[in-house]
Amino acid sequence: MNSQIHHYLQHIQFQGSLEPTIQLLGQLQTKHLLTIPYENLDVALNRGISFAIPDLYQKIMVERRGGNCFELNILFSWLLRELGFSVTNRYAQFWRNVAEDTPTEEIPMHQLLLINEGGQTYISDVGVGALAPCKPVPLIAGHQHREGQELYKIERDEANGWMLFEQTKQNWRLLYSFHDDANEAKFAPRLSQQKNKIAMIRTTRGRHTMMNNEFRIYEGSSLTIYTTHNDKEWLQALQRFFHITLQN
Repeated sequence: MNSQIHHYLQHIQFQGSLEPTIQLLGQLQTKHLLTIPYENLDVALNRGISFAIPDLYQKIMVERRGGNCFELNILFSWLLRELGFSVTNRYAQFWRNVAEDTPTEEIPMHQLLLINEGGQTYISDVGVGALAPCKPVPLIAGHQHREGQELYKIERDEANGWMLFEQTKQNWRLLYSFHDDANEAKFAPRLSQQKNKIAMIRTTRGRHTMMNNEFRIYEGSSLTIYTTHNDKEWLQALQRFFHITLQN
């Protein structure tokens, strides 16, 4: 094992067998979501980003930042390949909170990973930035996937291809969709022009989220909201709740 892989596993606090099984994939995915936040700060602050593995490793592992869906899943796919998994990086259309009549070219792009293990394909995704599965989901139409109080399902149709839904209090909500014949994620993605500063990380008791100067702490059924009033308070909250220290 090279030093970078060792450091990656240390960073996500993983210890155990590294035999490339679906059980290991689930452990790594969960650990990743509990230790590395989704965040779009470089995009929102008009800073340049790179999808090259050395640059992603420097940002996420060395500087202990998070990233958007492309950054997080590209780096995670690198780890998985190094550990012997069969991985395809796949682009998807991200439908959460998007109006149904939104033109296709305006639908946010997303990246996810498809893992082939034992003849079965699974979705693995560490870059949603919202509630989403912490474990691999078998790519089987009609399959329902439960994690605690959260319920997801896979469906498929001709118009949208594969679809991942999340159950809400009212109905099923489409999270994202992709086609079998979609291009692999090998070209420059269309980045969201999101100007809001966003962050999210899972915790063992819930999750922490940030939208600009508002920080929300979910623990079980309780919600605590912190509002920051200046840059100093915002940077302190960013470090406290996401362990992110922004460098100039």
